Amino acid sequence: MSELNKIFFGPVGTGKTRQAIIEAVKIVSQSSKIDFKFDEIEKEKDYDRIEEEFKSFSETPLLNINSKDIMKEIRDTPSDRIEKIVNNEDYEGRLKYLTKNNRFDAIEVKKKILEYKIFPFIEIVTFHPSYSYQDFVEGITVETKETENGNEITYVVKDGIFKKICERAESNQDYNYVLIIDEINRGDISSIFGELFTLIEDDKRDGALRVNLPYSKNEDTGNPKKLVVPKNLYILATMNTVDKSIALLDVALRRRFNFIECMPDSGLDEFKNSKEKIDIDLSQFLETINKRIRILKNEHYQIGHSYFLKLENFDDFKKVIITKIIPLLQEYFYDDWKSICAVLNQPYDSPNKEKGILKAPEKEDKLFLDEFNDLKEYSEESIFEIRENFEPKDIEEVYTY
Repeated sequence: MSELNKIFFGPVGTGKTRQAIIEAVKIVSQSSKIDFKFDEIEKEKDYDRIEEEFKSFSETPLLNINSKDIMKEIRDTPSDRIEKIVNNEDYEGRLKYLTKNNRFDAIEVKKKILEYKIFPFIEIVTFHPSYSYQDFVEGITVETKETENGNEITYVVKDGIFKKICERAESNQDYNYVLIIDEINRGDISSIFGELFTLIEDDKRDGALRVNLPYSKNEDTGNPKKLVVPKNLYILATMNTVDKSIALLDVALRRRFNFIECMPDSGLDEFKNSKEKIDIDLSQFLETINKRIRILKNEHYQIGHSYFLKLENFDDFKKVIITKIIPLLQEYFYDDWKSICAVLNQPYDSPNKEKGILKAPEKEDKLFLDEFNDLKEYSEESIFEIRENFEPKDIEEVYTY
C-alpha cells in the first residue's frame, strides 16, 4: 500500500476535495522548516485557518511583483545563475525595468527569486477528457518572437505541472510537496501518466528508477533528460464515483494508490441544532433520502452532506432543494418522476397540489383532436414541477414514515 499516493472517492458533495486540502496542509506542515501546528488546529476544528494556510502554501510569493517579464526571467534562469541576476552591474537598469520601476533591495530580490524556486508547495490540476501527457509532463508548444525580419515562429519545450513540481521537490528536500489531482477519473489516466505509473510507486522514488523525458535534452551530451520522482512529493486525488465506478479503474492505478472512501455524513456537528435553526432535522432528512437512493440506485448516487452546510434559515434550505437537490435527482433518475417521488416519500399517482415538494400540472385533455389519441401515450405519465412554496411540514413528511 502506498503512503505517498491517495485517492479520496465517493458520491458528489461528500467533501472529497476538502479532505484532500486538509491532507495536503497536514503533509506540508510536517516539513521540518514549516512552522504550522496542524494537529492543534485540526483538534480545534479551525478549518478556516487550514483553508488560509492552504492558500499560502499553493501561491507563489513572487506573484506580488506585477510583471510577466520577471516571472519568465526567473523561471528560465538556472539556480547557479540566480546570484548573477541579483548582483548584476546592470541591476539598476534591468531589474528596475522588469519590476515596472518598483525599487527592491538587492537582498530582497534575491530572497524572492529563491522563494520562486521553492514555492508553491501545493499544486492543483483537474483532469478532463482532453487532458494529455503533454499537458501533465512536457510537450512542444509554438511561440512567436519579434525579430528584425518580422515575426518568427519557434517550437519550444513546455514543462507540465508534474515535471515542474518534481524538479521543485527534488531541489528542496527539506520541504514536502503535494500535487492534488481533482476528478482524476475524468481523464484518460493511462495515457496521461504513461510510464510515470512505475515512477510514482513508493519504492521507485528518489532515483531508484528514472525515465527519459520525450523532448528535453541534456545541453552537454544531447541525451534525453531523466525524470525523477522524489520521496518528498505526495500525490492526492479525488474521484467522483458517479462518473465512473471504482470497479472500472485500471488495476495499475489501484495498486499504486491508497483509496479513502468519503461517504455522506448525516451526524455532523453542523446538523445537530438544525431543528431549532431552520425547522428541519437535517440529519434525519439526509439519512432517509440516502437510504431510499441506495435501494433504488446504489451507494454511489447518494446525496452528499456538503450541500447542507452553512444554512442560516429555511429559505437557504429551500434554495438548495430547488437549485441543487431536485435537479440532481432528475439527472440521477433521468426524469423518472416516479422514482423521484419515491425518494421524497410523495404520492405519484394522485399528488396533492397543496402538499409535498412536487406538484403535477393539470393535463389538457382537449389539446389534441380525437384522431390523434394514439399518439398521446406519453400523456399517461405524470410530469412534475417544484412547489416553490413548500414549508417545513412538507419536508418532515419526507423523513417521517
